[in-house]
Amino acid sequence: MRYRVGELVDSISKKCDFKTDKIIFLNTGDIEDGKIVNNNCYKISDLPGQAKKKIKNGDILFSEIRPKNKRYALVENIDETNYVVSTKLMVLRNKDSKVLNMKYFYYFLTSPKMLRYLQSEAEARSGTFPQITFKDNIYPITINLPSLAEQNKIVKNIDSIVNKIKNNQKINTNLIA
Repeated sequence: MRYRVGELVDSISKKCDFKTDKIIFLNTGDIEDGKIVNNNCYKISDLPGQAKKKIKNGDILFSEIRPKNKRYALVENIDETNYVVSTKLMVLRNKDSKVLNMKYFYYFLTSPKMLRYLQSEAEARSGTFPQITFKDNIYPITINLPSLAEQNKIVKNIDSIVNKIKNNQKINTNLIA
């Protein structure tokens, strides 16, 4: 079935209510090509002004700035109460898990074709740096969505390939060492 992305996911701007005196803050530089590369803990009083958005497992973090830099990640296996993210990261959340497998959407959104499209959209904008927004650039994208069962099969196959690639990279690293 054909959907606009905005029918499937929301861009979340829910402000974080800090319950502790320290929290992990993720900015655009702290995520890269699907990985959270830094988990720096900050005192609440030391957080920058853009540390505002609350996240949940299953969310996609996607930088508004320069999509070609691959500053995105699927949030998995975190303690949600310990994280806050920058306002420069879109927090994309599934509207209906009976319709969309969020990991399927993650693979769609981070595909080379989609990243090229989003980068061209960012560069077409006037401003000081190439930037996209959910409303203007993500929401209107159309996606032909297979059944949830088919999405699950596709994700399982892609995950299998990704895991094989990671294992080969580890083997290559060990051979070099």
